[in-house]
Amino acid sequence: MSESPEVDVFDIAVVGAGPGGMAAAATAAEAGARVCLIDDNASPGGQIWRGSVTQQRMNPASAAWIRRIERGHVVVRPGCRVVDTHAPTRLRIEHEGQSSEISYSSLVLATGARELFLPFPGWTLPGVYGAGGLQAFVKSGLDIRGRRVVVAGTGPLLLAVSASLRRSGAKLMAIVEQAPLSRLAEFSVSLLSQPGKLMEGAAYGMRTLGIPYKTGSWVTSASGDGHLRSVTISSGADSFEIQADMLAIGFHLIPNTELAQTAGL
Repeated sequence: MSESPEVDVFDIAVVGAGPGGMAAAATAAEAGARVCLIDDNASPGGQIWRGSVTQQRMNPASAAWIRRIERGHVVVRPGCRVVDTHAPTRLRIEHEGQSSEISYSSLVLATGARELFLPFPGWTLPGVYGAGGLQAFVKSGLDIRGRRVVVAGTGPLLLAVSASLRRSGAKLMAIVEQAPLSRLAEFSVSLLSQPGKLMEGAAYGMRTLGIPYKTGSWVTSASGDGHLRSVTISSGADSFEIQADMLAIGFHLIPNTELAQTAGL
């Protein structure tokens, strides 16, 4: 007979150690709960504060939550993936091929979101990435200095990614935004009631000055012989081609609901 997995008992299990999961775990621990924080990355931070603990401590926001997690004696399980919810109030987790179980009274799911990726001819070519995916690779050490990059899709993430890639040494060939200029203007006006967001957007705008910014335009195809070499852009009646080594493309985010569905929620 095989041995039963080890079972650790907690008041609250938090799955996902991005900003939301970190906040939930720290707050619950400060209220006196015994908390376990589970994430499949090597350290807390999620996609927003991705990187080593040393790098995270350089970010004031993430550093503050890490300190609260440590003071609250939250049990952090990095590099772990939830593989089953086979019994009520119990999770089975896997780490480097070894499984164990977490028993909890309450469960918090902070599993975040992933990019919505819409296919087009050439979308599987090496060199084509999700916008946030390429940013995550760069944060994890991918060297893109001097690489020609087109950022395309729609949404505020495009400017944030463009600013980040430029800071890492990429040569930004264009930012291609599918929404028309009129819709972007409406969105900007809506931010007048949120000065913090407006200032953040203005900062990204300053960091991307000089990069060609195409509105009402979208990627129709990507071409290359074994690797991306060019991107074809359409702006309605007109189309043009941009030479590029990398394409970062994204159409907003969709929530990761797989674990919630597995748990029957």
